[in-house]
Amino acid sequence: MKTFDQRYAPGQIHANWFKRGSAITALNGALRLSYRDGSLDWLLGDAPKVSVALHEGGCHVLPYEAFVEIIATGESAAIARIDAGPDNSSIAARAVRWCVSMAGFNGARLRRS
Repeated sequence: MKTFDQRYAPGQIHANWFKRGSAITALNGALRLSYRDGSLDWLLGDAPKVSVALHEGGCHVLPYEAFVEIIATGESAAIARIDAGPDNSSIAARAVRWCVSMAGFNGARLRRS
C-alpha cells in the first residue's frame, strides 16, 4: 500500500482513479468525495453517484474501483491522507511469490538440519 498526503486549496477539485479498498482520510479541513462504480462507466451519466462529506479526522474506504473527485469544501485549505489500497496482483504472480517463499523456507530448513 502506498500512502501519501495531498493538500487542497478551497474549492479545488482533484480527480483520480482509485482501486477498491483505497482509504481517504481528512487530516485537516473538510472534504467532499464524489464517485460512481467504475464497472458502470458504460452507463455514462445514468450511473448513480455517491457523495460523501468528510470532516476533520473522518475516513472513507472505497467499496469498488472508481474515478473519485475530491473537493475541499471549507474556507481554509484541507489536507488528506490517501492510502492507495491493497496490491491486487494476479493469481499467477501470487503463485510464483508463494513458490519462491516456500523454496527459501525449505532451503533454510535443510541448512539447519
